[in-house]
Parts: sequence; C-alpha cells; structure tokens
Amino acid sequence: MILSCDDLMKAVQHFSLVRECDQIRSGALRISTPFHYPDGSLIDVFLEPAGNLFDGYKLSDGGQTADYVADLKFDLFATKKRRLLISDICETLDVKCADGSFEIHLTLEELHTELPQAIVRLSQACIRAADLIYTQRLQIPGSFQDEVEEFLSVKDLDYEPDYQVKGDYGKIVKVDFKVTGQRIDSFIQTLSSRANAHASANEKISRWIELLSFKNSHQLLTVVDQHSGGFQQADLEKLGIFSTVLSFPEEQEELYEALAA
Repeated sequence: MILSCDDLMKAVQHFSLVRECDQIRSGALRISTPFHYPDGSLIDVFLEPAGNLFDGYKLSDGGQTADYVADLKFDLFATKKRRLLISDICETLDVKCADGSFEIHLTLEELHTELPQAIVRLSQACIRAADLIYTQRLQIPGSFQDEVEEFLSVKDLDYEPDYQVKGDYGKIVKVDFKVTGQRIDSFIQTLSSRANAHASANEKISRWIELLSFKNSHQLLTVVDQHSGGFQQADLEKLGIFSTVLSFPEEQEELYEALAA
C-alpha cells in the first residue's frame, strides 16, 4: 500500500504534545509531554505569565532537567566545556537558559501560533542537556585542560579554573587550577605537546619558579598528557624539581589522592 500525505495526516491527527495538564500551586500550568529523559521519565514543561500583562508568557522546564542530572551527581554547569555545550544547545534550538532553567518566551500571538513548536524545542533542549551526563563515561574531544577539568568535576573536588596568584617577584601568575583539599591546597599546571612541547614545558617551569615560596603551603602539581608525547626527558626532570609530575589519565588515581588530601 502506498501512503499519501493525506493518509499520514489522518494517522497522526490524534497525536498530542500534551498528555496531561494541571495547574500547580504557583499558578503555572504543568504540561506533561510525550518526551522522555534518559531514565524513561516524562518531561514536564510549565507555562506561566512572564511578568505583567504585557510581558507575554514563559514556557520552561522549571529547572527539572538540572535537578534530574544533579540527582545523578552531575552538574550541568560545573565546567567551562559543559557551559559551552549548553550554550550551543540553547543557540541551536532558540532556547534561553536562566538560573538553571531552560525557557522560551512567547508573546500572546505566539502563544496561539507557535506553542506546539515551542514545546518540541524546549523538550529537545531538556533531552540533549540530560544526555550530557554521559560525558562522565565518554570522552568529548577538547583541550587537555578541559579533560582535566572534567576529571576534577566528576570527582567532586573543590577547584577554581584559571586561578591567578601573586608570585614571588610581584608578577601575577596564572595556574590552570587551584584545588582545595581537606588539609592542603594544590596548584595544577597542565602540559600537553599538542603545541610546541619544549616551549610549553619551559613556560610551565618559569611559572613554577615564580611560585617556589608556595611549596611550603601548597602542593605544586604538573599534570602531563600521556597521549601527546614529544616531551624531552630533560624538561620533565626539570619540572620534577619544582613540582610533582603526574601522567594523565594513567596516574589519575594518584592525582585524586593527592588533591583530596
């Protein structure tokens, strides 16, 4: 049997983007959609006035996507890479992200003409954002510093990226991460030879020299990309004079134990 577009339209005429609708305590309308989070639970979206009578309406997930992944020990906004991914998702689907909530603003006219498409776009954003939880298990291509930051976030360590500190000679020195441990803080510099290996190593050495006085109060750690190679043994030995050198991901457990101390 050959189907026509008319046949298709008849087949889907009873399909609805709204499975259920009720009004919650805040006055917003809760809309149960046919879309699912990765665990199979249905995605709910909420429709409410955006402000005063002339501000239109706001369709949002009510922060439930962020709460969903948080229950699985995953923070959507913990790392720079995740924030960039969320920004890309929102830009692609024309969705805004504010205070951990995905939302779309609609005028009264758009409410009557574009609500179905808005529900679909918002639900897509929720699904794609929730799927980011799999970045804990699947490596996403990026800079080596991004990979190390993902590790710090997954291990739930207290860290600050691109940390600036005043060095021994009055110069402001940037380290890739400052990590606050239970008993001691750590400064981390990451090293990858995806650029000029020798020049990169010398740059890290010069930064450690500026921070030598901190060796009495901080751990100084150089985390080296084991997959990049190309380092001169002499450079690694020099780095070892000023810092503890660890290969990543080969020595990630040693790194975690040092940072959590």
